[in-house]
Amino acid sequence: MSSAAQQLLRSQRDVLLVWTCEHPTPLLRRLRDAGVLSHVHYLSLLECSSSNAVAQALETVCATEESSRGFLQVLKEVQDYYCDELQVWVERHCSKREEGRQKVTAVKVKENSKSLISKLFKGKRKFSVSPEVKAHKNTLLERTERLTSYAEGGRQVFNSASHIEIRYTDLFVTEDNESFDNSQHEYFTLASRRARIYAHQACQRIHPCSLLSPQGPTGCRPKRVKVKGIAGIGKSVIVQRLVYEWALGKHMREFTCIFDLRFRELNIIKDALSLLDLLGDRFRYFKTVLKDLLASPGSLLFILDGLDEFKYQLDWNTTDRDIDVDSKVSISELMMALIKGSLLPESSVILTSRPSTDAPKRFFQRCCMVLGFEEDQLKEYIIKFYKDHKVSGRVYDYILGNDNLFVLSFIPLYCYIICTALAEFFSIENQAEDESQSLEQNPPTTVSEVYYCYLFTAAKHHALKGKAERNTPRSEVLSLVRQQLINLGRLAYEKLLKSKIMFERQDMEHYGLAPEDIENTFLSQMLVPLKENTVQMFSFFHLTVQEHLAALYCAINLSKQEDIIQALDLWCFGEIPPPSTSLSPLLSHDLHLGKTRVENLQMFTRFFMGILRTRIGGQLNGLMLAPLEVDVKEEDLPTRLGLWFQAQFKERKLANQTALNLLHCLMELHMEAATSRAASEIKRLNLFKIKLRVVDCAALHYVLQFSPHKLTELNLGYSDIGNRGLNRLAPILHRCESLYLRYNRLDREAATLESAVLKSNKCQVKKLFMCGNNFGPDGVLELWKALEQNTTLEELYLDITGITERGTENMVDSLSKNTSLKTLTMVGNDIGEVGKRRLRELKCRRPELCIIGNFVDDQGLLQAYLDWVEEIRADQDQMDSVKNADALHSILKGLRVESGGERKEGCKEDNTTKALELETKILELLNCPAHLAGVR
Repeated sequence: MSSAAQQLLRSQRDVLLVWTCEHPTPLLRRLRDAGVLSHVHYLSLLECSSSNAVAQALETVCATEESSRGFLQVLKEVQDYYCDELQVWVERHCSKREEGRQKVTAVKVKENSKSLISKLFKGKRKFSVSPEVKAHKNTLLERTERLTSYAEGGRQVFNSASHIEIRYTDLFVTEDNESFDNSQHEYFTLASRRARIYAHQACQRIHPCSLLSPQGPTGCRPKRVKVKGIAGIGKSVIVQRLVYEWALGKHMREFTCIFDLRFRELNIIKDALSLLDLLGDRFRYFKTVLKDLLASPGSLLFILDGLDEFKYQLDWNTTDRDIDVDSKVSISELMMALIKGSLLPESSVILTSRPSTDAPKRFFQRCCMVLGFEEDQLKEYIIKFYKDHKVSGRVYDYILGNDNLFVLSFIPLYCYIICTALAEFFSIENQAEDESQSLEQNPPTTVSEVYYCYLFTAAKHHALKGKAERNTPRSEVLSLVRQQLINLGRLAYEKLLKSKIMFERQDMEHYGLAPEDIENTFLSQMLVPLKENTVQMFSFFHLTVQEHLAALYCAINLSKQEDIIQALDLWCFGEIPPPSTSLSPLLSHDLHLGKTRVENLQMFTRFFMGILRTRIGGQLNGLMLAPLEVDVKEEDLPTRLGLWFQAQFKERKLANQTALNLLHCLMELHMEAATSRAASEIKRLNLFKIKLRVVDCAALHYVLQFSPHKLTELNLGYSDIGNRGLNRLAPILHRCESLYLRYNRLDREAATLESAVLKSNKCQVKKLFMCGNNFGPDGVLELWKALEQNTTLEELYLDITGITERGTENMVDSLSKNTSLKTLTMVGNDIGEVGKRRLRELKCRRPELCIIGNFVDDQGLLQAYLDWVEEIRADQDQMDSVKNADALHSILKGLRVESGGERKEGCKEDNTTKALELETKILELLNCPAHLAGVR
């Protein structure tokens, strides 16, 4: 064989091609892993048709004797994926008689004639996978090896299904020990979670294929694993990749079989059934061996995907019944028994769910959170999305430079939508010069514009098929899909208000939508049907697509200014208009929006404001039947909206998140007339502990730049804005009289920026709170220098900012020239003996300056830190932050130095008592077993 491998393959090329072209992936993947094919060549083959891929692979390997031998060795390894004839051929041509016995890679085989494995693997001289296992693996490969994509190629955007190995990008998965906040939109909660993790790196990154790997000091494998993440974050794609890798025999080979079940498909089951019934119906090729398969549950993995899509209620506190694989029970009881382990406890289970539909942690040995892409993974995704690397580079640079888009792009489906929308702008040259200002010719900058571009692109290339040329007027495109958009939008809106994301066939038909049309129109880019013929459930492919279409429907149907104002009262504050004054069908339903539902409408309201801007600009022509009406006062809509926003900031005591949402709404509306009126009423903003993304900072800047007066207070404490967020706010910081920037991941770069603010002759800052950042000595030296010429700052708080002895070098000279500063705190910094001497010298030069360098110098400061420690004790999120653990250690160090005999002479006894109390409470907190993970 070894001397004539090339000749053998060339002579048998046609028959080998016939045998392997139906499922080429196992062969091609092993050829790449063995080094017979290069990675680049392998990926190029995956883009070919099956027969062409195998033909090209054979042509490549036949080039040398060595690669031909490698091919034959690989063929021995993958023969069980193919027909019996190929296995006979391999036995005849590739194996010596004494080498006939092959090792089983999936499991260890027990010497038991009645064992499960003896039935699934058969053969005397080697183990040959049974027809059932072969059918299962090939079925799973066929179902999982493609990822639907909407990609750019040549001069056209088209729908395609790329191979998973070409399109898949790894995701950021980490351990999860937090409870979910149901009080706001799940995207905002996730953004907060990511901010804490990225800020403090207090996480363990987990490769998806390692979800069931041994963990902890015991090295035990978890049997029950929960993976949660918001809509569109990639949970189902992770599951798809896991199943694909197992079917290829590359990962999790300890499992004889994987059963993947999707909750949305289980929704159609109404009658009681057993696990044998369920699996026998879903995997019919296993029917004759299923009972034996379930008799060895330790080698089985159940993947249960999308608990949030399950329409049946699960009572996690109910008493477990004694059921087995033959027991007929409801589908909800059956699923709960599998998850909790009362049924087949030795089997393994991976459950995925959105955070808002969470299963109790007590049933799982590992809980994980999917956080989407990191920046490197984002770049990789964009490169894979576009065939042209020049296009991908331009798109990546555009996203990176646009805060609105960048902060959305870490969610894979957001990224998909953004890339689809941007394909129109970066893959071709602008064509019509007179349309250079139109939406089609200018890339979107706001979230609403991105989604509108996505919708328009889908309608243009799907609904109109070949008729849609690039220069087809927008109004013509929209008019052709108008009724479908209205029907779809009405479904989206009315179900959104009821927090319903899954729809049955009758729901679709009630709203004038024919399920049969989904595959042939742009609806295929909006709706996801279940893929089994008997299943009639549908959903929008992403929650935000439903929210955007709902907003579009409302923007089309609301023509009276008063109706728009009443709608905003309803969506933002839950205020239902009186029946006598409500004439719009959007407001006439019997609606009862509680606080949670109102807060979950925040993204929807932002979409609405953005689409309203699009309507005012005439870009919804083709959808509209009636123009916007002018009210009795003859005020245009931007003016009327400005008055509404002005009233909210003037008359309401707005919750932090609500105020932030209104700022985003103004940014999406993007009309100076409306924003200026609202900004005039914003005297102070308190966003303490609201985790702010860069786009939030962009919204703050956009609105506050129109304010005619200074801000008496801007509190961004514990907001995790980082240097990038602070830089986005830089143009308005000089107008903040009291500026709170405590614990915001700021470093020397931020200190440099704030120094420029203090040097500005327009600076109005009087109080500056910078505690808990990491400016270090270099950053603080710049702050001292800036204060030489500043004449406004009266109070400066620099506790725990990484000041060292070197950071005090120019402090005395610089602050001696300053005339405005009255209070300076520097506790929790290791400035050494020289630094302390310099503080004493500064006190001599400026006796009127109150300098607090020790905790016991000021009773109010001690009490503030005592209160802070109590906050941390009560707030799990704060204690999970490694940065706060560092801060506590810094405070502890400062307190111990003072207790060593260096406490200021004459300090009050109650100060000493409070200092000891603070020390005790910090020690208790750091040694609390529940928080040991946060202590270094």
